[in-house]
Amino acid sequence: MYGRGKILRIDLNSEKISKEPIPEELCRKYLGGEGINDYLLWEHFLKVDIKGDPLGPDNVMILGLGPLGATGFGAGGKMKWTFKSPQTNAFGDGSCGGFLGDNLRWSGYDYVVITGKAKHPVYIWVKDDLVEIRDARWLWGKNPRETDETIKQEVGDAELETVGIGVAGENLVRYAPVISIQMPLPGGQFVARTVGRTGAGCVMASKNLKAIAARGTGAIEIYDPPAFLEACDSFAASLNEHAEFMKNVIRYGTQIATARYNDRGWSAFRNNQYSVIPEEKMAKLHHEWYEKNLKVAQLACSAGCTLGCGGICKIKGDESPAAARYAGTYSRPEFTAMGGFGTMCDIADFPACTYLWNLCNLYGIDTMEMGNCSAFLMELWEKGIITPQDTLEWFGEPVSLAWGNYEAVEKIIYSVGLQNNKIGKILKQGVYEAAQIIGQLKNVPVLKYAVYGKFGVGHVEDMRSRLSWATGLAVASRGCDHLKSFITPDWFGSKQLSMMYFGVPEAAEFLTTTLKGASTALAENRQALVNCLGGCTFVANRAPISLEPLCDALVAVTGMEMTYGEMYVAGERTVNLEKAFNSRLGFGREDDKLCERWMKEEVQEGPGKGWKAENFLTQTLDEYYEYHGWDKKTSLQTRKKLEELDMREIADVLEREGVLA
Repeated sequence: MYGRGKILRIDLNSEKISKEPIPEELCRKYLGGEGINDYLLWEHFLKVDIKGDPLGPDNVMILGLGPLGATGFGAGGKMKWTFKSPQTNAFGDGSCGGFLGDNLRWSGYDYVVITGKAKHPVYIWVKDDLVEIRDARWLWGKNPRETDETIKQEVGDAELETVGIGVAGENLVRYAPVISIQMPLPGGQFVARTVGRTGAGCVMASKNLKAIAARGTGAIEIYDPPAFLEACDSFAASLNEHAEFMKNVIRYGTQIATARYNDRGWSAFRNNQYSVIPEEKMAKLHHEWYEKNLKVAQLACSAGCTLGCGGICKIKGDESPAAARYAGTYSRPEFTAMGGFGTMCDIADFPACTYLWNLCNLYGIDTMEMGNCSAFLMELWEKGIITPQDTLEWFGEPVSLAWGNYEAVEKIIYSVGLQNNKIGKILKQGVYEAAQIIGQLKNVPVLKYAVYGKFGVGHVEDMRSRLSWATGLAVASRGCDHLKSFITPDWFGSKQLSMMYFGVPEAAEFLTTTLKGASTALAENRQALVNCLGGCTFVANRAPISLEPLCDALVAVTGMEMTYGEMYVAGERTVNLEKAFNSRLGFGREDDKLCERWMKEEVQEGPGKGWKAENFLTQTLDEYYEYHGWDKKTSLQTRKKLEELDMREIADVLEREGVLA
């Protein structure tokens, strides 16, 4: 089939390497990317115990870039990483820019399936037909940039691309990501993209896999080049219909969200005790402040990206109170840094947030979970639950955890990455587990101060007046996460998108329950479709645009005739496969929940004043399950719905294991 490579299977235990074609039926049902990754995960865990230890050799790591990735289509490319999560013991995945996925496809491999555990640290080297498992004992302990440079020197190819883990992954921090090196910077820094959330880096480390390097010199054969170029033009035109919005995304990247959220009362200021950042602090965290004081350049992170929302910045040393301490050239921080460190920890200092973001990448730590954990500790300090004596015992030195203390957060990052003191071990699993441990140590119930959603995964935004997103964070297959149902009409306030989804404008209204559960379900299917095709969320699914040009491109690339409706169903199948995986692990409606702060505490200021999730979540969840065709009482899937999706074999497994409605 045109536009398709092979599945590359690597068993680290036996060092067996095999290559096989991708069945056409699998491509038709799941398209690629996230969909085929999920199927390969499902297939693997039919052969081994699905309830086994995620850090054991029976876990699997699957890499896959969908059929539009690496083609230059214009939607960028995000490679999916899929596994069982060591943080949640549930379905786990992440996505990553960078150029590793492109190089794997140019080498002829759309998917890489890694099983077993190596006898000692190794890295995988792929160049076209050559696939090797190489000794990495001498790389263990190095940061991602050092690993990248050392592999390039050993292989003798400065053009190869690497992804690797930091010391946090090596120390089995459960939310350690995989780090993709995009560009080295002065002073040992680097521009990075990360496979964030749910612990991909921890899984790699458990397999003694330090890094993956690839260099592809081949090409992706296009079935119908003229039709492909026409689809590219059509996609570009659809983006241009929202030129002002896209211009701002290009100029500011995800940083623009800090001010946008604050205007709508969606900020999680001081560990989400408040929903609006004070004006004088917001001015110091604003994207325009960054552009005026720190911006150097913009960067695209993958082949064919039309936005280039990444970038490089420089701290000269006089821009803020923290600037002198952190002078240097850095990767531009994403919103997750500003939301986690700037907003949640009340660090109203852009250079400090920039440094902390880059420090997380250096150590290989998920920024959202780290910002959330730090803010949680700061609130407990504010309330007198954590004392100076506690910090002396936990850090090995007295540490003030006062709001805005960026030096304290720096120490927390070191502690988590190195796992060399008690506070690092307390935070190893994330904010939910940390609350359990501290509650026991202090004999005080502190879980009510933790900000988290499904499976205890932390987040850095206020969800009490964001009805569809709150629902999404309560149900997301990988735990509390907005990127599983990213584009909902009320996120934009877009009547156009509401009309596109439902034929009525009401889903776009803020602070009403109308169609919010349905919006979440539909957005999940749409997002999964983009992830199956290999596009980037922030390009292909950032604005209220039609996805039909992406589908036209798929037909042009592969020659596989499909309608948009058939492709949308492939996204829906993907959502159902992830749901089925979690059902096999025993998760149901009782696990689709949010933290006490979001549920019980009313918003005190801003447009959402008076709202709390307890007022709407039961209703929106009911609608969400109904829209997906699942049982409302248990959230379990029905045979009727799965057979409608041509997933009879999935229903058979669920029925056999007693988790089919």
